[in-house]
Amino acid sequence: NPQHLVCGLSAVAEYLDCVAGVLRDHHQPRARRTAHDRALSLKKILVLKLGALGDFVMAQPAIAAIRAHHLHDELCLLTIPSLTDLARASSLFERILEDPRTPGWRGCWNVVQRLRREHFDFVYDLQGTTRTAWYWRLLWPRRPQWAGPVTGCSHPRPPRPAGAHRTAWYSAQLAALGITVPPAGDLSWLTTDLTGMPVPTRCALIVAGGSAHRVAKRWPVQSYIALARELVRRAITPLLIGTQIDAEINAAIGRAVPEARDFTNQTTLAVLASLARRAVGALGNDTGPMHVIAAVGCPSVVLFSAASDPTFIAPRGLRVQTLQRPDLAALSVADVERAVVPCWRLEPRNGSSTA
Repeated sequence: NPQHLVCGLSAVAEYLDCVAGVLRDHHQPRARRTAHDRALSLKKILVLKLGALGDFVMAQPAIAAIRAHHLHDELCLLTIPSLTDLARASSLFERILEDPRTPGWRGCWNVVQRLRREHFDFVYDLQGTTRTAWYWRLLWPRRPQWAGPVTGCSHPRPPRPAGAHRTAWYSAQLAALGITVPPAGDLSWLTTDLTGMPVPTRCALIVAGGSAHRVAKRWPVQSYIALARELVRRAITPLLIGTQIDAEINAAIGRAVPEARDFTNQTTLAVLASLARRAVGALGNDTGPMHVIAAVGCPSVVLFSAASDPTFIAPRGLRVQTLQRPDLAALSVADVERAVVPCWRLEPRNGSSTA
């Protein structure tokens, strides 16, 4: 097929042009630092953390520790476009680079070419995936010092401690580099003014949705309805949190429990964090917003199926309770209520499942 032949030859030509670029870069001197940079011994440091939201929140203590360790260096972040606003609000980075995670070798190559032009001195790979390992490989022959799970890099990541949470693994990775990670992150910067929002005095956040392609991670909507009715009986207003993919679930809860407030598509991450600081507590599936809610100190009950491991990726916060069943349909409302009452420090009620 002549058309396929032309496409094939075009791809080969593009690949050869990329190889030529590598060889050309190899023989060119590195960009010189300015006199000001040299005077400060400024280094260019890169943190790789592509996502998703929950992983990014869990990495906040580690990233803050890296920032403190490189207080007088230029700290950059490579992340996905949906997290750039959050990263920028943290004020931890001088610059933020975007990785759209375009599939295939061309997507990787485009990112690597960008990294090559930056001439980073040290890279902290907190993502630790096959994709970021390929970034290191493709940076040959001028690879920076690299801390991550890549065979042959300058600072290989230590094995995961037995049964350790992801945050403990970050701590072990950085401890090997002489960096101490605090036990919790500081998200006080993630806030906004809620004036004008109809926020009841006693409210609880309900995160009944989650990833559209991970339906096994969702507790049944009828169970959320039953729990929401119990909250109303306790004079607690359920606030339904989510984005457009959660609209149908939240609408179903709202129809069955008219006292609930549907905040679908109304909560930026700053709004979500501010609501969480006011709420009595939160209940939700294993999904990114629950990490934000728990991290700002809201008492949280998080529900897990066999699709994920709470010992490794449960949200971190002051008061977090996890419940897990192989199939969340088998998790009873009574069991969830028994977890919610002590976690949220509610009084047991006569006639409720916790009495």
